[in-house]
Amino acid sequence: MILLTLNKAVYIKGMNWPRLGDAIPQRKHPIRTIVGRTIFKLIGWKLEGNLPNKSKLVLVALPHSSNFDFILALSVIWGWGLKLNYIGKHTLFKFPHGFFFRAVGGIPVDRRSPQGLIEKMTSEFNSRSSLMLGIAPEGTRNSDGTLKAGFARIAKAASAPVVPVIVNYKTKTLILGKLITDLSDVERIIAAVKKQGLAGQRRAPAKL
Repeated sequence: MILLTLNKAVYIKGMNWPRLGDAIPQRKHPIRTIVGRTIFKLIGWKLEGNLPNKSKLVLVALPHSSNFDFILALSVIWGWGLKLNYIGKHTLFKFPHGFFFRAVGGIPVDRRSPQGLIEKMTSEFNSRSSLMLGIAPEGTRNSDGTLKAGFARIAKAASAPVVPVIVNYKTKTLILGKLITDLSDVERIIAAVKKQGLAGQRRAPAKL
């Protein structure tokens, strides 16, 4: 495998990764880029589409059907050089392992209070110049396809556009969907994500 370094970015011969816009939160790390792109190539997946050049986004990944989703996501985050944050249960961020979870983009929240979660994440969006938040709205690998409304409530409250990230195990394709900018209604946001999510394919049938 041939590695080429150009303008401080690492490219793997034969791979065609879309160029990211300047506004997109990024974390450049050459070693992680090599590792991420190598894994993505070895597992035989492809990337379709690109991220909109926005400094604040909510990325909604679906369907979530396997633990392998984590490896797939990490290979793309590292390979593309994304600075992606995620929501984590507040108890995970206690000493000593809390340092690790923060280092990999975790934001501690108390999930016992849904309204508190929305307020916390709205505050995070408002206090930062850029923030890309990743959420798997099904919440569990055994979901029946129902999407929890938390992501839509956060997007609406923080005025952060939504991008569906659609996983298709049949074609081994990770599809970056169309930007959702109409954030006036929570149910409308969920419906728009569900519609785009129809292009996805689970790794295994959902256990009902």
